[in-house]
Amino acid sequence: MPINSRNKGAAFEREIAKTLNQFFEEQGIDFACKRNLDQYQSKNLCDINIPFHAVECKFYKEGDWYQSGWWNQVCESAGNRIPVLIFKYNRRSTKVCIPGYALNTEWDKTNTITTVMTLEDWLEVLRKNWKEYEKMDFES
Repeated sequence: MPINSRNKGAAFEREIAKTLNQFFEEQGIDFACKRNLDQYQSKNLCDINIPFHAVECKFYKEGDWYQSGWWNQVCESAGNRIPVLIFKYNRRSTKVCIPGYALNTEWDKTNTITTVMTLEDWLEVLRKNWKEYEKMDFES
């Protein structure tokens, strides 16, 4: 029986939302996220919105690195927020691509310098940088 790629993607988005909600609860952050179901109706919307970030999730059968089109997609949907690309391939660990300034908040706010890490490492970056993100300007 063939796998429905849309269902596979939706299940991955739900898994990421659950992981993020567990993170928020553990950190005492009063926020709960869910899949952005409007993404199927409108263009340039991310999969999951969290404070300061726009999250795009990709789960594919084969590969080992993200596609530049995925990064462009999340950067467009992020606007002035931090773009986050979470990607996974079958039988491989989940990876997260973020701009360098999300890792080092003293860097210039540009999406051209990126870094890729494990999901667990990204959650640690969120934990360490959350207070710094609160000080950054994501509105203009």
